[in-house]
Amino acid sequence: MQYKVEVSDLANQQYDKFLNYIYNVLMNPQAAVNLMQDFDDTIKILEGQADGLGYCNSERLRKLGFHKVHFQRHKYLLVYRVKQEKVIVEGMYHELQDYENAIG
Repeated sequence: MQYKVEVSDLANQQYDKFLNYIYNVLMNPQAAVNLMQDFDDTIKILEGQADGLGYCNSERLRKLGFHKVHFQRHKYLLVYRVKQEKVIVEGMYHELQDYENAIG
């Protein structure tokens, strides 16, 4: 099945925050470009396989229908829900963040 992926305002803000930090604080433009490519690749995975990827570990989030997908080359993940033929990316988190408690 092919899914239409929508990125929430929160997920876009988180994405921008990570890129801004990498580009402006770490001053590593190439790393920012690499993260953008990995983000795009992860979105492509969601377009084709969103329903086959794992749920969040938290029972509370699983009951709410939250899935997660890890980036292939970076320590980030996207948290999302599947609604019929649409995938809604609800947030982007670093793997070390306590994202399960950050999601209300």
